[in-house]
Amino acid sequence: MILYIHGFRTTKNSHTSRLLKKYFKSKIILAQYPIKPKDAIKYLENIIKTKNITSIIASSLGGFYATFLSNKYNLKTILINPSVNPYKTTKEYLGKNTTHDGMQFKWKKKYLKQLEKLNVKQKNLKHKNFYLLLQKADTVLNYKIARKRYNKGQFLIEKQGSHRFENLDRHFNSICSFIGEDTKN
Repeated sequence: MILYIHGFRTTKNSHTSRLLKKYFKSKIILAQYPIKPKDAIKYLENIIKTKNITSIIASSLGGFYATFLSNKYNLKTILINPSVNPYKTTKEYLGKNTTHDGMQFKWKKKYLKQLEKLNVKQKNLKHKNFYLLLQKADTVLNYKIARKRYNKGQFLIEKQGSHRFENLDRHFNSICSFIGEDTKN
């Protein structure tokens, strides 16, 4: 089974989630994790332990969570425009926020500290487990930061695109190849 972990201010009903569900069908679990990072990790770990998860696909903040989980459980992981240091980049969102589908939540300063505790030092990363899909035109997160952090992993870097990673479906074969999933669904 594959676990998909969505990004910040989005949900398991995002565009990327729907695209992945359409392709992987019953082989993927779309996680709707809690807002509080320490609760999110507990929730995601429970899925990994109980649903026979063999790989992770994650985007943005989900990529940060996936890095922690991939390292802990030794899972092949696809990171789509991942957040490398969300304990810094989500500071601007302190206070009230709304997800893409209208759910309101409050992002608190203590969550930044919880995120920082989940950070895996670069020297401890199991680089062979990571395949990054990056688009240079991402205006939310600088692709160069992820490129540097996961420098020994595998990469697909495109010149154009966006934070959402435009045309993700063009890369399903390479995703399947990396995680060892049959491309015939």
